[in-house]
Amino acid sequence: MGSIHPRFYKTHVVNAGGVSSSKPTISVELFLDYNCPFSGKLFKKVNTELIPLLKSQGIADEFDFALIHVVQPWHHINSGASHEVALAIAQAYPDQFWAFSSILFENITQFYDTELYNLSRKQVYEKLIKLAVDNLRSIDAKKLWDLVEIKRPADGLPHNSGNKVSDDLKYFTRYQRTVGAHVTPTVFVNGIAFPQIESSTDASAIAKILKQQL
Repeated sequence: MGSIHPRFYKTHVVNAGGVSSSKPTISVELFLDYNCPFSGKLFKKVNTELIPLLKSQGIADEFDFALIHVVQPWHHINSGASHEVALAIAQAYPDQFWAFSSILFENITQFYDTELYNLSRKQVYEKLIKLAVDNLRSIDAKKLWDLVEIKRPADGLPHNSGNKVSDDLKYFTRYQRTVGAHVTPTVFVNGIAFPQIESSTDASAIAKILKQQL
């Protein structure tokens, strides 16, 4: 399952074969930004091409795929808010995090700079939460708002302590900076960067690279 904190295993890690086992697996970490079209291309390829290919070869159970959040600073509001709402989904509806990640990438152009320039941070949250409510199962918007809302403290003074998902976002930011993954998408296999795996790499070529790690 790689090196990420165990509390994220249930939400951020999927076994390509759809099984849970104590057997050691090959860890494939996908460092992705929800506002990066190349991240979206790779994520879709992994889900719709690579994993089915690994299953057809009978080796899917050997691989775990982990999504690692990377907020690119040049997309600071749109990217940051997207990752925050995704982390809120992970906390409130852990079994729907992976699906919401797919939905974010499918609707990526709605959150480009030109589409959000005139919106406040709160309005961007509202747009993202509506996307979750409209596309996932039985989502309570109030639960998500409780996690992402910036609440004024009782003393009424200015503060900068974030919201209930800030600690999770800080964790992933420290993680990606520590391992030196700054470009999205970046792929690590068993803790080692594999620059030969890019968004443009064919699924068959990725499968061949991964198979060589067995």
